[in-house]
Amino acid sequence: MELSRYKDLFVSEARSHIDALSSLSIRCEEGAIAPDIINEMFRHAHSLKGMSATMQFTPITTLSHALEDLMAGLRDGRASITRGTVDLMLTAIDTLAQLVALAAQGAELPDTEALARNVRSNTPATDIAPQAPLKTESGVPLNTESTYSFRASDDTTTTRIKTALLDRLVTLSGELLTVRHSLEAVMCTSAAEELGQPLKELSALLRQLRDEVFQARMLPASAITERFPRMVHDLTRKSGKEATFRIQGDSIELDRGILEQMIDPLIHLLRNAIDHGLESPEERRASGKPATGNLLLEITRKADQVLLEVRDDGRGMDPERIRTKAIEQGLLDAQQADDLPMDDLLLLVCAPGFSTSATVTELSGRGVGMDVVSNTVHATGGRLTIASVPGQGTSITLSLPTSVAIIHSLLVACGDLQLAVPVTSVTSIREVPRHTIRQQGNSYHLLDDSRQTPLRNLPGFIHQAAGLPDGDLMTVLMTESNKQPVGLLVNRLLGQQEIFARPLQPPLSAIQELAGSCLLGNGQIVFIVDPAACAARCLREN
Repeated sequence: MELSRYKDLFVSEARSHIDALSSLSIRCEEGAIAPDIINEMFRHAHSLKGMSATMQFTPITTLSHALEDLMAGLRDGRASITRGTVDLMLTAIDTLAQLVALAAQGAELPDTEALARNVRSNTPATDIAPQAPLKTESGVPLNTESTYSFRASDDTTTTRIKTALLDRLVTLSGELLTVRHSLEAVMCTSAAEELGQPLKELSALLRQLRDEVFQARMLPASAITERFPRMVHDLTRKSGKEATFRIQGDSIELDRGILEQMIDPLIHLLRNAIDHGLESPEERRASGKPATGNLLLEITRKADQVLLEVRDDGRGMDPERIRTKAIEQGLLDAQQADDLPMDDLLLLVCAPGFSTSATVTELSGRGVGMDVVSNTVHATGGRLTIASVPGQGTSITLSLPTSVAIIHSLLVACGDLQLAVPVTSVTSIREVPRHTIRQQGNSYHLLDDSRQTPLRNLPGFIHQAAGLPDGDLMTVLMTESNKQPVGLLVNRLLGQQEIFARPLQPPLSAIQELAGSCLLGNGQIVFIVDPAACAARCLREN
């Protein structure tokens, strides 16, 4: 794994832990030796040990591990704290700060075994011979700066910000956008032309503010995926299976809030892939497969969406088993189960408590997990899709917005409704004569150069009239699902607008074709449509 790109993040995090250790050590010297302080110091030392081990900074790992052992001894009563012990801790902490400074510069790190032995045995510095200054392997002595002095390598142009504050800034940006639309409406009705230029400048500044706030929340997917290779390694060993695990596209950025919410869903998907998807080496050989399975986490960008796909080449899902289990649990009757399209049938595994596993294992089989995945994805305004071929494998894709809240949309009129459609999901806009549309049962198709493109009236997806709009000329928004074109009929276009999206609450959140709602400047509530979900449903119904 290429670790150099994570160095800056390591240095920042390491210095935070070291500063905390230094402050807590001083509190120990002042007599505040409460158990919670020792526990907190243990956690900081433990975190620093794990981070440095991942980055392969062995001297830092050695010394922080020794400091962790000392904290464990103090916590368990195997060692007592004295002023000499505090001095020893501060010596170790100062040395850790120096080592991190060297790591930030890309310099060689000196050996810390001797100091680590003193720390681990709680031998205070006053009781041992003076120690020569630490040197790098090339013989260059460390700088002897203290942890409380400013460091030349510190980047004072960056700072940590609580994500809750960034969340509030995003919300304020969205509210300001709504107020701007209200001002535009007032200007149009009052004919106050002198407001035009200031309002234009305000719009530009608000757009810049929005972009800056959103950029501050963006993180590469690697921020959460770097923990998964070790997890997969441990799980495959525990289950007696063999797998090659790869991660692709982890440099793609998502909103931090969305990315952090995907940690548990991805853990569930990887666990299920190992426990339910991949076969044992013996099973794979018997079916003509290599003994080692393949597990892939692939991150790709598609317009304003980021797709997280977990794919394995295991046994796949058994549709008949899912259908039988769904009937047994009362989710469907026999006729409904037979009529259910394959995509919807596979999604039944996301029903609460649904599991086809005959036994409960340490990894899965308790009927929990996929419902958590589905609910979390939908809460972010995303979608979950499942594709599986028995004997060949399973692919589960989470389609997520790259950012939150503000989207560029088309406002369209559909009967008595106004709807918002994300611009990035529309491939083209067409006006077609009514006679080019053919009806087949309850379905409509657009005839174009001997091709038939599936067509639906947009309000039909949200339980409104599904017939053709009036008029001889039809307005069609073209979109697609799995590269298959689909047309969505609307009455007319009302214009483009940036909108502040808000999540839907039950029962509206159950409508997969709706991605949220927004408030226009005139106070009108408008639903936001997910064209990709509409297109997928249209193709299923064909």
